[in-house]
Amino acid sequence: MKRILLLLFASVNLLTILGQNPDFFKYQALIRDVDGKIVVSKSVSVQISILKEKFSGEVVYCERHSVLTSDSGHISLLIGSGSPETGDLKSINWNSSDYFMKVEIDATGGTVFRDFGTTQMLILNEIPANEEKERETEILEDDELFIVRKFVGRFIDFRHTGPENYAGPNLIWIKTSMEGTYGKISAYGKTCKFSAGDNLYVRRMFYSLADLSGYWEYQIENDSSEYYRVTEFQYDKKVLTETWF
Repeated sequence: MKRILLLLFASVNLLTILGQNPDFFKYQALIRDVDGKIVVSKSVSVQISILKEKFSGEVVYCERHSVLTSDSGHISLLIGSGSPETGDLKSINWNSSDYFMKVEIDATGGTVFRDFGTTQMLILNEIPANEEKERETEILEDDELFIVRKFVGRFIDFRHTGPENYAGPNLIWIKTSMEGTYGKISAYGKTCKFSAGDNLYVRRMFYSLADLSGYWEYQIENDSSEYYRVTEFQYDKKVLTETWF
């Protein structure tokens, strides 16, 4: 069965599918500046790095692009067609390890890049044409829970707000080393067991309710499996958590 890559990235609403050992693959994103404002009709610089084995792994490929944002703040580019900095995209054996894509952006068009996030690149099986009809009425177990997680920085500290503050639920406000990108991340809880320096990730899980419906849930976790459910709306940046994916 042919293997393909499915790439999911923060602020990207497009799922890019590519064949084994591709020369190029598409990437789209919504660009915001350090204040969270959408960057419209401006030239921005983008650095794409492919990391091996883990979120902070070895850089096996890196390239840069200079691209103009649209009037809605989006960019669209072909990874593999940029200016190479390190490695060769064609030489990557996608089946040999886990791979992650790190994106860095300079919204001014220069080379002072800001971390825009790192996302795992998942390898999935492509469905042969003669199986498509059967799949239309079949629910596979793998479709019931689809999981992707995203690195959101190292834990610094947190604060708590409860019902006595604003007649709402107990929330913890988690500060990470990437606060400039995500703001303080709000999750449900009274206390937080993360330790200073822990790598933190936001994981999303899709629960299927029926053939054509389902819903996403989000949690923030460390490498030791401590986790808290994340709110759907992030107040510091005034964005839906889903837009990170």
